[in-house]
Amino acid sequence: MMKMILSLTLIWALSSTAGALQCQTCTNTQCSSTVPVTCSSETMCITASLQVTVSGLSTQQIFKSCAPSSLCPATGSQTFSFNVGGTNAVASAKCCSTDSCNSESLAFPGAQSDNSLQCFTCNPVTSQCNTTLQCKGAENRCFGMNVTIGSTSSLVFGCASANLCTAASNASSIPILQSVGNITSGPTCCATNLCNTIAATIGSDACCIRLGVVPLLLTLLAFTFY
Repeated sequence: MMKMILSLTLIWALSSTAGALQCQTCTNTQCSSTVPVTCSSETMCITASLQVTVSGLSTQQIFKSCAPSSLCPATGSQTFSFNVGGTNAVASAKCCSTDSCNSESLAFPGAQSDNSLQCFTCNPVTSQCNTTLQCKGAENRCFGMNVTIGSTSSLVFGCASANLCTAASNASSIPILQSVGNITSGPTCCATNLCNTIAATIGSDACCIRLGVVPLLLTLLAFTFY
């Protein structure tokens, strides 16, 4: 009887491992080499090319990994984007569902054209969150969220793509952000011009964005692809 139980357990373990999805993951920031990993519960792989621009200076990074359903609800290509004025980031991404299907590297996204949406953003000089920001490309939502860095609470307002809103809302406490800050409220997203007011987004007692929040924004989008 014991031998039968052990045999059945071994067969189950081998079949479970064999059925798990394998995806490529990067070993460095430019993804010049990759290694396969067995996904835990994810059923999708993702490859993404991210471009971040801060005060006119751009940096690029490539990501490959297993992907949760919040990032990849279906196979195919999509664009993630957010913009808070002086800082913006956009990523071209592709989701797939077979072993090592994310081995290709996508072209980095090009310049995005203005769209019809305008959102409020926060001015780091005046500490007021009533500056009008023109959204671009895939940014079809206004957003607001409350971020805590140490003992300081700040608001982050701007434009974002709807898929980034979905991914961030499913990860309100993101482990990789613990060293730089926590999203304590939001993001709250809306789809009409200038809908992300302080009162509508967080509450009238909240204060505005501080310069120290910028690294957190970059880490937020980077985390999305891990």
